[in-house]
Amino acid sequence: MKVTVYPSKLAGDVYVPTSKSIAQRIVACAVMAVGETTIAHFPDSDDCQHALEIARSLGAVVRKDNEKWVIKGGFPFNFQSDIRQPKGVLFCGESGLSARMFSSIAALWHEELVLEGSGTLLKRSMKTLEEWLPQLDVKVRLKDHCLPARIQGPLMGGKVLADEVHSSQFVTGLLLAGAVTKKGIELEIEHVPSLGYVETTIAVAKKFNVEINPTQVGFEVSGGQKYQAQEITVDGDWSGAAFLFVAAALTADDGLLIQGLSTDIPQADQAILEVLKLARVRVEEVENGYRVFASKIKGFQFDASDCPDIIPILSVLAVYGDEPSIIKGAKRLVDKESNRAKAIQHEWSKMGINTVLRGDELKIYPKAIQSVHVHAHDDHRMAMSLAVMALGGAALTIHAAQAVSKSYPEFFDVIKTLGGRIE
Repeated sequence: MKVTVYPSKLAGDVYVPTSKSIAQRIVACAVMAVGETTIAHFPDSDDCQHALEIARSLGAVVRKDNEKWVIKGGFPFNFQSDIRQPKGVLFCGESGLSARMFSSIAALWHEELVLEGSGTLLKRSMKTLEEWLPQLDVKVRLKDHCLPARIQGPLMGGKVLADEVHSSQFVTGLLLAGAVTKKGIELEIEHVPSLGYVETTIAVAKKFNVEINPTQVGFEVSGGQKYQAQEITVDGDWSGAAFLFVAAALTADDGLLIQGLSTDIPQADQAILEVLKLARVRVEEVENGYRVFASKIKGFQFDASDCPDIIPILSVLAVYGDEPSIIKGAKRLVDKESNRAKAIQHEWSKMGINTVLRGDELKIYPKAIQSVHVHAHDDHRMAMSLAVMALGGAALTIHAAQAVSKSYPEFFDVIKTLGGRIE
């Protein structure tokens, strides 16, 4: 699928999509909770639908009740009489979070379970599973350090000694699973990248009455805890909102009201507000959200190591600055849906933008963009970033634009309703 996005002025108000990151964590907790968890405002994105299918494959009963999803859990120890046994295969689609998180949860089962995926996920490293789970007497077999992953437990808990891990998603899975093990989990690790995403995990687990605690050397979670089924609403997505914030900063002369955000469960990508402040964007916090106005963008320096998902859209904002911007955290872009650091350099160069990648820093030199064909690299965040780039500067024809369905299927329709011209 290709779309052409033209320079446009946005106006009006918009509700952000709900968080796929929080939603998938809720599903994981609900699978292990005895009783029925009811989830409101569950996203319709591809990743979230795959999480529901994984829940079914693990034996949970999943149904839709009007606009809410209901999950009857109990995995692995407390199945109700009408809950099925796990199937042999858990299909994760292209969701890195589901693959890495549910791997440790699957390890709770005493028979082999296989995690499979598709598309870009098949190229993303799962090597950490080979390094961590065998320390806990769990058998793991991968294909060249990638999916499919064959995992056989049962995971009983224990201590894991880890060097620096390249994704916090492995930490999330191990800690969530550790709460229902016999011994609990003690994870000793030198550095956790994207620490803010682990804080999201801890907050979601607490909603289900499970405690996960940071330590001086990592994390620990006591075993024998019980996830308690909940009625829960998925918060708005700060990551998805970041695209709307930047689009407004470039185009919304009369302001754009962005609604549906919460700080109840911490999300690392709320850091977008800090960046907008550095870039001198006019943002007004009002009773029902944030009103963002088109502004003269100032070049900025920002360390996005703990929120790398917003680096692509920050790289758009930087193009419209009054001086070069420097974004740290570029090393965190390699193992995403695409190699985002290279993808940004490649696509930005097509538009006439000079970028310099040196070590962990990405420096972007502002310049008026050229109207060209660009490619989203099958990456939802690249597709949305390129669309925002076009709204502020020159028409861009974006190939592989269907990638937005991974996290924000309605993205192009939403932009149209706000005044964006898209063909």
